[in-house]
Amino acid sequence: MRIDRLDLERYGHFTDHHLDFSGTDVRLHIVHGANEAGKSTALAAICDLLFGVPERTRLGFRHGNNALRIGAVLRQPDGSLLEVKRRKGRQNTLLAADGSTALADGTLAPLLGGIDRAQFERLFGLDHARLRAGGEAMLAAGGDLARTLFQAGSGLTGIADIMAGLMADADRLGSPHKRQGSKPLYEALDAQQAASARMRNEATKAEAWEAAEKRLADARAALAGLQAELEKAQRAQSRLERIRRVRPLLARLEALAAERAELGEGPDLPAALAELWNGAAARLLQAERHRQQAAQQVETALATLADAGEAPRLPELATEIEALFQRAGSVEKARADLPRRQRELEMADERLALLAGRLGRHDAPDALEAAQPGRVLAARIREKAAAHGRLDGARDAASKREMLAARSLADLADGAGDVETAGDPLAAEAALAAALRLGEVETRLDEAAREADARTDELADALSRLGRFSGGAEALARLPLPDLAVIESWAGRLGDLAQQRAKLREAWDQAEADARKHAATLAELAADGEVPTLAAIEEARRLRDGAWQAIRRRMLEKLDVPDVEWSALGLGEAPAPRFEATIRTADQLADRRDREAQRVSRHARASSDLAEAEARLRALERDRNDLDQQGRTLENDWQSLWRESGLTPAEPALMAGWRRQVENVLALHRQGREAARKQAGLAEEAARCAGHLRDAMALAGLPAAAGETELSRLRARADAAVKACREQTDKAEKRRQEQARAERALRDAQREKAEATEALEAWAAGWAGDMAALGLPAGTSPAEAEAALTAWEDIGQELRARHDLVHRIDRLSSDIKQFQDDLTILVEKAAALDPALPLDAKAPDAANQLLMALDEARRRETRCGLLAEAAEKARRSDAEAAGELAEAQAERDDLKRLHGLGPADDVPALVALASRRRELQRAEQAALTELAQAGDGQSRAALAAEAGGLDPDGAAAELAAAGQEINRLQAALPQVSADLRDAERLLEELRQRSGIGEAAQEAAAAEAKAAQHAARWLRLRAAGLLLTQAVERYRNRNEHPLLRRASAILALMAASGGNPVTHLKVDYGDGDHPVLLGVRRDGSDAQVQDMSEGLRDQLFLALRIAAVEAHVTQATPLPFIADDLFITSDEPRTAAGLAALAELGASTQVVLFTHHRYVLDAAEGLEGVKVHRLGND
Repeated sequence: MRIDRLDLERYGHFTDHHLDFSGTDVRLHIVHGANEAGKSTALAAICDLLFGVPERTRLGFRHGNNALRIGAVLRQPDGSLLEVKRRKGRQNTLLAADGSTALADGTLAPLLGGIDRAQFERLFGLDHARLRAGGEAMLAAGGDLARTLFQAGSGLTGIADIMAGLMADADRLGSPHKRQGSKPLYEALDAQQAASARMRNEATKAEAWEAAEKRLADARAALAGLQAELEKAQRAQSRLERIRRVRPLLARLEALAAERAELGEGPDLPAALAELWNGAAARLLQAERHRQQAAQQVETALATLADAGEAPRLPELATEIEALFQRAGSVEKARADLPRRQRELEMADERLALLAGRLGRHDAPDALEAAQPGRVLAARIREKAAAHGRLDGARDAASKREMLAARSLADLADGAGDVETAGDPLAAEAALAAALRLGEVETRLDEAAREADARTDELADALSRLGRFSGGAEALARLPLPDLAVIESWAGRLGDLAQQRAKLREAWDQAEADARKHAATLAELAADGEVPTLAAIEEARRLRDGAWQAIRRRMLEKLDVPDVEWSALGLGEAPAPRFEATIRTADQLADRRDREAQRVSRHARASSDLAEAEARLRALERDRNDLDQQGRTLENDWQSLWRESGLTPAEPALMAGWRRQVENVLALHRQGREAARKQAGLAEEAARCAGHLRDAMALAGLPAAAGETELSRLRARADAAVKACREQTDKAEKRRQEQARAERALRDAQREKAEATEALEAWAAGWAGDMAALGLPAGTSPAEAEAALTAWEDIGQELRARHDLVHRIDRLSSDIKQFQDDLTILVEKAAALDPALPLDAKAPDAANQLLMALDEARRRETRCGLLAEAAEKARRSDAEAAGELAEAQAERDDLKRLHGLGPADDVPALVALASRRRELQRAEQAALTELAQAGDGQSRAALAAEAGGLDPDGAAAELAAAGQEINRLQAALPQVSADLRDAERLLEELRQRSGIGEAAQEAAAAEAKAAQHAARWLRLRAAGLLLTQAVERYRNRNEHPLLRRASAILALMAASGGNPVTHLKVDYGDGDHPVLLGVRRDGSDAQVQDMSEGLRDQLFLALRIAAVEAHVTQATPLPFIADDLFITSDEPRTAAGLAALAELGASTQVVLFTHHRYVLDAAEGLEGVKVHRLGND
């Protein structure tokens, strides 16, 4: 099966995108796309198409999951095409080509050859991750040949881990070959042996137990022998009945075979071929009519084209004519504008003469332009004019500042006097700041004293209320008491125990209530009569069958039936009524079981629930005993916890509260000591504060009052003294600073006045030279110079405007002349192409006439083109009609050739014969199906041989004899069954005796547990051995052909490098586990663990390609889908790998997905490669 086209209608980010994988000559399809181009999406679409879209898919992010749609055209092995579509859903997801008709779920099954999605992805899907996993698995297996071939051929990896896991699981259970007491198997066996020993020791009579066991074994053996004989007789009866059933079917098959032989062999033609044949004939007739019509249309179109004549040539000048016509408007505008511009030039000359007259000049425009002052000169004159004003103002301002500074110095000298300062303000302020940093220490000292008294009172009160202890706080701190967390944990443990007891009481009450309720339900059901349970029905049937067997033996077969058995069955002198009563009872119970299904169900449910409730009560009793023991243990441990302290503890919850009181007392004790230390420290701070304040007053020049100790008064006096000292010192400093500033201002003003005077003298010398350059006297003022510069600027502006006007007049005259010259040349060219045109280049509308002639020529040219196109279209229609005729003729020939028919064969007749042969084949298949059902799964040959070797009359006699033997054996069953039940009851009675019953149950349970462990060990060991044998069988079957092909592929892919691998070989070093090796060019071995990562990938790829080639020769070929297989390969090895994939493409379709450009480059030289691109390349 191949994919001819993949349709991504609404899938992932694709909408109506198609990938064409058709072409019988294409051996390798490469799908290339950049990252995010949709390569992975297209890869996933193939699996979703073949096997269905998963329930939870991430590819509906654009269209929504319900709108997902994939399609494809599949080429079947016989060459026919099947177009299908796949939607997301739970049923009817495979659709026909129309997108709405649902196809059966098994439509694709014949094409897939029984392979599911996981098998397809393992065998026919290979990406870089699986390639790398295969290489790592080979490395982990150490090149083991069997595992390597199995993993490469099946696509499964991790075989070694699976085998190791099976062995480990089996070893954890224990091995029958090595006794280990800690293993679960031997623990169960030891328990069984111990229980058996206890059962023997505790039994009241061991001999009675052994006799009961022997009797039970004998009864079971007798029953087994009787059942074996019955089974043998039933098998013989079944064989005879089977022969009776299959004889007519075998005869029918022989008749069908005879009719098929009479029809003979012939081509197997489909029934639809007749309809296809008739359709092809109709299309052939229609194609002949189309050909005649097309030939007539060609003849008419050619005649019309000849009448139209040749196309005009004037359109050859279309670009030049249209360009000239576009210029005509601007040229006409220029002709009208030229006189106006000439008048404007005359007016400009008049304005220039007026402006020059203001400066006393009467020069021509050219002379005025030469005499204009330069921009540098004008800027310098303006700068000097502005500088004159600044220098004059600076000199005046300096004179005023000189006068003010002299007056200020005089005032300061008049008011100066001696200012005396007493004390050092800086030192006094530092001493005061030191005192202030201590704050109101006297207030804090009072608070600390009150706090210390309060802590002492609180500690005494807490000690008096503590209880259980009569000592002081220091003694209490030394007492070894458990931590509060430990006490609380004990309280939690005892609380948990109490909760468990409460829950147990609730569970006990609930279990008792459930038991009473279920017992009441059973009593209620029993009060309404016997409940038709399965056990009651079986007992009734046992009595019925036993009564019938006894009656038949005594009444019909005249055999001896013991009176004890006859009486036990209640038959008496008139057995018939008793037997009928047993029949009615059994039948009534069976009927009532259906009618009273709800009552039976309630009885079964109540019985089960009662047993479950009683089991819960027994389990709860054990739990209650366990909790009582835990309580006693906890109480002893709790008392031991307090023994070192000498205290007798109460309950943990109370002791936790007492322990918190202790922590409170100790905390108060620590707080009291801290308060005392704080009070002493504050007293020291108060003394230091008083010393700082006395120092501040002394440094400020104020003596301290003798005997003054109150801090608040000392602080106020010291603050006033320091402020007064600072004010007097600041006044003296301010006067000194003002005098220094006045002296600096006087010196600065005198200096600035001299500098301004010197600068004015230098300005006057430069100004005279600039005025001479401007043509003005040296005494010209800055204002007069500015007026002259303004006049020259007006003249310059007018000269620039005149220059632009002259340039524009010259350009207009040039444009008019150039247009007239181009028009004359173009008229001459047009006349050369079409002499009949009436054109004059000197005419005012010559350009317009030329454009009108061009439009007329274009119309004629368009008509000629349409006629030529119509003629060509008619010729194409004639060619298409000829093609249709040839296709219709070839279609009939193809139908015969496709179905292997000759030119003279009668297709409808042959189709009818083929249909009859298929009907016979279906009838034969139906008979074979019926034969398989009637023949109990045996083959036709075996059934024919079985039926043919037996005489029909003798078979009837044997069948009757088998029935009699079965009746005899069934008649013996009740007695043997009764013996078995008696033996079981006897053994059960012995079990109920003191000790032996419990020991027997434990022995049976341990034996069952040991059997479970042994069975699981056998399953694990069997699974490991089966997997090992499967791997070895695969190696034995595929070693030589697979290795030969893989060796050739690897030699091709690994040919580059200094010492490449040239072929593969097998090393049988230890004889049990052959190893796969590579052989390099120099003959040295390359073990798998010594190969590079890339070489291992290429080896696994070679093995996979060889395995796929081998698979498709034995099963349905499926597309091989690969994704980025050459990440670890260089360019030469990539090219070789692509060649190997192309060789695989001869056996099955190969599609390679990649986003690497170098893969496309490597594929350029290969034949049979087709590249598909996703997104922008």
